[in-house]
Amino acid sequence: MHQDKNTGMTSIEFQATQVSYRERGYTFIEIMIAVTVVGILAALALPSYGNYVRDARRADGHLALLQEAQTLERCRSTRWTYTNCTLSSLTSPEDYYTISVVSDATSYTLTAIGANQQAEDADCSPMTLDYLGNQTPVDCWKD
Repeated sequence: MHQDKNTGMTSIEFQATQVSYRERGYTFIEIMIAVTVVGILAALALPSYGNYVRDARRADGHLALLQEAQTLERCRSTRWTYTNCTLSSLTSPEDYYTISVVSDATSYTLTAIGANQQAEDADCSPMTLDYLGNQTPVDCWKD
């Protein structure tokens, strides 16, 4: 074993101090850098995820309108009119929309209005479907 001129430590003592430094763990600065990176990634990802969820919930409104259109068509096939036909449900399957109908003898318009978490979707509330299959707003019915 020889002693280092600069530190005055033997090679074994020098190696022991190197190992103990590595065993101490992460420094405060390293942890803060990691927390900052995670925070930046979360700030970028959460708004995008919220938009994705809002758009995905629109499928619940589409489903409800299409199901109720079938209900009205079945009613008309037996009564020859849409008058006095009732909806099978006033809410969408996942309760993100309330469903209503305006009808006369020969036509109807179904409307889905956002409820609960979907009430803030101003772009696609209300969504409508009429007896001719017209869907509005058009951008909200894209695949």
